Amino acid sequence: MTRPIYEVREFHTFRELLTQSMAIYGKSPAFKVKNEVGQIVDISYNRYHDDVFSLGTALLDLGLKDCRIAVAGASSYKWCMSYMAVVCGVGVVVPTDKELPFADIKSILEVSESKAIIFDKKFGKKILEHRDELPQDMLYICMDAAEDDGDILSFDLLVKKGAQLIADGNEEYIEAKPDENKLSVLLFTSGTTGMSKAVMLSSRNICADIMSIMGIVKINKGERIMSILPIHHTYECTVTFLCCIYGGVTICFCEGVRYITKNLEEYKPNILIVVPLIIEKFYSRIKKALEKEKGAKAKISVASKIYKAAKTLGVDTSDLFFKRIKDAFGGEIRLIISGAAGIDPKIVEDMNSFGIKTFQGYGLTECSPIVICNSDKQSKHASIGRPIPNVEAKLINCDENGIGELCVKGPMVMLGYYKNEEATKAVFDYDGWFHTGDLATVDKDGFYYIQGRSKNVIVTRNGKNIYPEELEALLLKEKVVKECMVVGSEGDKEDTVVKARIFPDVSAISAETGNINVTPEEIKKAVSKAVRNVNSQVVAYKAIKETEIVEKEFAKTTTAKIKRNQ
Repeated sequence: MTRPIYEVREFHTFRELLTQSMAIYGKSPAFKVKNEVGQIVDISYNRYHDDVFSLGTALLDLGLKDCRIAVAGASSYKWCMSYMAVVCGVGVVVPTDKELPFADIKSILEVSESKAIIFDKKFGKKILEHRDELPQDMLYICMDAAEDDGDILSFDLLVKKGAQLIADGNEEYIEAKPDENKLSVLLFTSGTTGMSKAVMLSSRNICADIMSIMGIVKINKGERIMSILPIHHTYECTVTFLCCIYGGVTICFCEGVRYITKNLEEYKPNILIVVPLIIEKFYSRIKKALEKEKGAKAKISVASKIYKAAKTLGVDTSDLFFKRIKDAFGGEIRLIISGAAGIDPKIVEDMNSFGIKTFQGYGLTECSPIVICNSDKQSKHASIGRPIPNVEAKLINCDENGIGELCVKGPMVMLGYYKNEEATKAVFDYDGWFHTGDLATVDKDGFYYIQGRSKNVIVTRNGKNIYPEELEALLLKEKVVKECMVVGSEGDKEDTVVKARIFPDVSAISAETGNINVTPEEIKKAVSKAVRNVNSQVVAYKAIKETEIVEKEFAKTTTAKIKRNQ
């Protein structure tokens, strides 16, 4: 079991986390937000604590004690207030994906038995026009409403009311004592077997995960992080939001994908928590810029060697050699953690050579979510890392290549699936090990490497296992392949064969052919060449035998992972 590198303070509930951070960081900025006129203002840890307690008091006054409360909308200070107010003394929070269609939102509200929903104006348009389909006793709280509008309550007025109730002596919320072992957060996920499930997490689950992560990754009071990923997702919520509240970091919010570059310049973050797609886009932009400069590659190579040598002596030369690269991330970036999907190790290696500490982690919603991660002291570019402190991991049913299903055990693993005992039993064995459904290998140093999902494995009739993710990674290295999905195909064959569905990069093909208006035949030729290149790198039984060129991007989850059932 991995030992912590850094000393970690102990807490077991969200309330302990919040009150400790207020006491330690006090007037330091917990958040940077934009006001009505677009000015960036600071919100201190003291104010965040007080706002949470005011909102919590008002929610109790509405009769919502021990109720499930959904929260939906863009990542924001008010979202973070809502989440923390519910879990620190009201009931159970139900983080809801703002991008879901109404039918799915309705299902979540009904299955979770939510009694209230806190939402922003944009999300509100989606549900308010269908209110007659939702429970009659549902309470609606709008983050953007200045005044109450019939039965739609103003968030700001509720906070003011809560503050007044506290001033008048109401101590119901102040005296609340949340049970660390009870259900605290209810999250809807695709789960380990593909069907939508509701994951039950206690405050102990999530707080244990925060403490374990903070034992191997150092963040510092006053540093800035920019929240880019959807905050309802456990990865973003635990690492970008809650871990940073623990560490005294200032949280800033990206205003949307098209504003990433602008917001990076405004907030100049020191830390980013991202999915591979985001790093890949920046890396591609940096690489293209470097390719245009004469001798740039050689200069980067020499600078990287000097940087590594100087670092061993405790001297950081990254600003001297790689300022332009760092400027692409706002100018003050020092740490990037990637998760939710695999990333090209070459990108991780290059980012580190540029003086930006970059590494991967691994987790699942069912595990709060992180269970395996590289540390900022020890990491391997191609690996997801080693089990974090207080996590045990093992591989079962390994094949001749050492690939087996990854199983984990630790205090951050979920209570179970909500009202689904059968599904819960299916992922836990008799000894309490959680079966992730992911396939992995482990090296002699205890570093794990994800090979794919067990349900995605293509099995040939002679018993050979083919892992789509391996072939997809090779395809994506081809310039003419923008997106891809590898699947098994029966076709007219007597055996299962490998099929690649490819969304081509037309601009890359245009650059190669010199033809602005690329023809279908040229696209087909370029894709065929890419597939042949990949096939030359793998054994015969793994070779791609069928190819389908698709005309539009694949549908993706909110964390930019391609949905395989399309």
